[in-house]
Amino acid sequence: AAVSPPSAMSFGSQRAHDGAVADAGPWAPAPAAESRAAACDALRPLGVFNSLLHGPVGGRALADPTQRRAPRARPLPPPFMWQPSRESAREFEVSGQAREVVTKLGDFRERDVLVPVAGTLQMFRGGLYRWSVLLERLPPHRPQLQLGVQGAGHRKPWRLVSSTRCAVARDDELWVSRPGGDRALEEGDRLHFQVDLRGLHLPCGVLSLAVNSGPPEVLFDDLPLKRDGPYLMPVVLMAGDQAQVRLCPAA
Repeated sequence: AAVSPPSAMSFGSQRAHDGAVADAGPWAPAPAAESRAAACDALRPLGVFNSLLHGPVGGRALADPTQRRAPRARPLPPPFMWQPSRESAREFEVSGQAREVVTKLGDFRERDVLVPVAGTLQMFRGGLYRWSVLLERLPPHRPQLQLGVQGAGHRKPWRLVSSTRCAVARDDELWVSRPGGDRALEEGDRLHFQVDLRGLHLPCGVLSLAVNSGPPEVLFDDLPLKRDGPYLMPVVLMAGDQAQVRLCPAA
């Protein structure tokens, strides 16, 4: 099923028709006086070891060195940050320690238009790129999002998937329904994108998407691999006030 094509504004906007004490040992009598010193010498190493485990009398117990916790792994940073263009800077708020969260500010004035914001990642021929996006908030009155890739400066090529039906669109062409049937993306969904520009088995690059823990689906297999062509960049397009997505480390 095809509907009206996405139409561009000056900065790459799109139409939204897609609609987690040890046990004591056995008691023994005190040693005789003549062997008491020898017994104390024999027990002295044991007393040191016992102090290491249980601490000196009246003092704080020392930690068992064999029970130390392993150091926590530092979380991976996102693979890039969001960066609105000059024309769309007032439409978005970028936040987070790594500028990984982007929020739409206000409804866009045109009801059926979505505004793009790009990532700083530049994808060139020969590379393999992955990133994940968490859909944190979809406003009920305008829940439409479009995600995918665009050329440098929001120029073509455009390869986009819609959040309402998982339909896809190339450049200014009509929207094409998902082969497996419509699928609506929801708040809390995690989208895993992969762009393969290596050209190992195909003359063109491939854009794939997996939702949550599902298998990846090929959305496009016609990404241009021209040597002198523009680089590609990840994009998300929004329209509704307070729509919000978070960039996550690649799965």
